[in-house]
Amino acid sequence: MISRQKYPEYLLKLRAQKEFYQLSDEEFTDLTADIKFRLYPKGQILFDQDDQRKHFYYLLKGIVRVERFDMNGDASFYEYVSMNHGFPYRGLFVDDNYAYSVRSMTEILVADLPMDKFETEIKSNLAMMKNIVVEMEAIISQDEDHLQHMVTSSASERVLYSIYLMGAKLGKLDENEHLRIDYPVNINELADVSATTRETASKVVSKLQQAGYLSYSHKQFTFLKHIDENNLSLIK
Repeated sequence: MISRQKYPEYLLKLRAQKEFYQLSDEEFTDLTADIKFRLYPKGQILFDQDDQRKHFYYLLKGIVRVERFDMNGDASFYEYVSMNHGFPYRGLFVDDNYAYSVRSMTEILVADLPMDKFETEIKSNLAMMKNIVVEMEAIISQDEDHLQHMVTSSASERVLYSIYLMGAKLGKLDENEHLRIDYPVNINELADVSATTRETASKVVSKLQQAGYLSYSHKQFTFLKHIDENNLSLIK
């Protein structure tokens, strides 16, 4: 439970994000009148696939994973959302239910907004709508690339692309100007998101280390050389 005394601090942070800074003070106050700031531990399910789509979340701290399941209950798609991003964008204005589940992969802090208010504000603010469309286009483009690699690539290339994508989405520059993923990624998780075996994922990570592309210590990736997403087959 987050004290109401912290709300002004979090509201200021939310106000500065690209999805909200175009709003007038009156519009922002109206949108956030029923806002809740929530702190969740690692492993918390925020919502399940097919739950009623009542909430829009903005991630102020931590990492969540999007998980979509097939008719057999097997996970068929994974995606990560890092801090200072909102979700879910899929289904805006058209869907009654969530298209996927979301799980916290670290301790997270989220702003929880009523979905109907969020959608109403988008409709009435052209600048906000433009930023939402740009954000959605980036998500769609990245998802299309992801699916293409998952369908057409070898198992090793899928692992390579998953590592590249994690770096692009979750990585931050460290004191040596190297991209580092502070979130601990174990080999089993890497295998899951790459739709392959633990053995294959482990071999790819070892090869990348030997070739000087990255280090993997305490389950954390640090990128020492750039991985070109368009030439994954050239990395041996």
